[in-house]
Amino acid sequence: MRLVAVQRLKPGMVVGKTILGSNGQILLRQGVELTERYIQHLRDHFIEVVYIATGSDVTAHDVISDQTRIKALRETKRILGEVKRGAELEMEQVQQVLIGIIDELLLHDDVMVNLVDIRSYDEELFHHSVNVAILSVIVGIELKYSEKRLKDLAAAALLHDIGKIVDEDATLHLVIGRRILREHNRVGRRIADAVFQHHERWDGGGFPQGLAGEEIAEEARILQVTNVFDNMSANSRHPLEEVIEFLMEGSGSAFEPDTVRAFLNCVSFYPVGTPVELNTGERGIVVRANRGFPTRPVVMVTRNAFGPLDPFYELDLRAHPAHFVMKILESEAWEV
Repeated sequence: MRLVAVQRLKPGMVVGKTILGSNGQILLRQGVELTERYIQHLRDHFIEVVYIATGSDVTAHDVISDQTRIKALRETKRILGEVKRGAELEMEQVQQVLIGIIDELLLHDDVMVNLVDIRSYDEELFHHSVNVAILSVIVGIELKYSEKRLKDLAAAALLHDIGKIVDEDATLHLVIGRRILREHNRVGRRIADAVFQHHERWDGGGFPQGLAGEEIAEEARILQVTNVFDNMSANSRHPLEEVIEFLMEGSGSAFEPDTVRAFLNCVSFYPVGTPVELNTGERGIVVRANRGFPTRPVVMVTRNAFGPLDPFYELDLRAHPAHFVMKILESEAWEV
């Protein structure tokens, strides 16, 4: 499969990965053949990119199952909706949502974020909250957090923007979020502090308190990275390589270097399904990421300077240092 911009979709293409809407509903299932009506349906939901099936064996696997993600989205929307209506935060239900996510991520020996998140924009907060929770747990696992600490980190991540359901103001939503959490006697200080501090900066230039370095809670340092990554990368708002470069440039100033390093160990510049051209003139599609080497994925080479290849072959860029990705190809420029 490969990534294709919605504006370049054509009837007859086949959906390569199930597309979820903002409420966790299925917009289009994997295997559905696109029609003009389906393409318009995606536009109506502000979807910008989708995975399209090809004749190759490339498969993009999410870090959690569609079932777990759908349940998390629906419950997160419901829980935050109740808080918005004035009800007390259902912390027990929050923990139930997170247990499913954590348990599934802990089953993996080597979790890698190498999939583009395709989401609808009409109620982005719920998708964003769940994504930041997933990404934060992945970083926590990389940092060898205990299961108890992973639960606190995941709760802070899922609830980091809870104040926005009352007020969107950049500073005020942090104050409101902390207040909502402190009103619940089952929310520990570690969670409340992480939520309150996730807009601080490693160099002290953030808000609301201008904390710097180790004054910032460890969990908040993780949220700084995962929050920015998800906000920038969602639905290909910014190319993934630009997002990762932004995090790398901010290491030591906006972000704690160790946290950025841990995050980059779990992410790839080039998600599975990305069409690329190598410096050798070879073209192909990314089939796997290499942990700790975000710029050096495994590429299925489908053509060289002389034309299409038969059979294709895989090239591991980590094992071939003279080869590197020259550019990401537009979908219409990629051919088997």
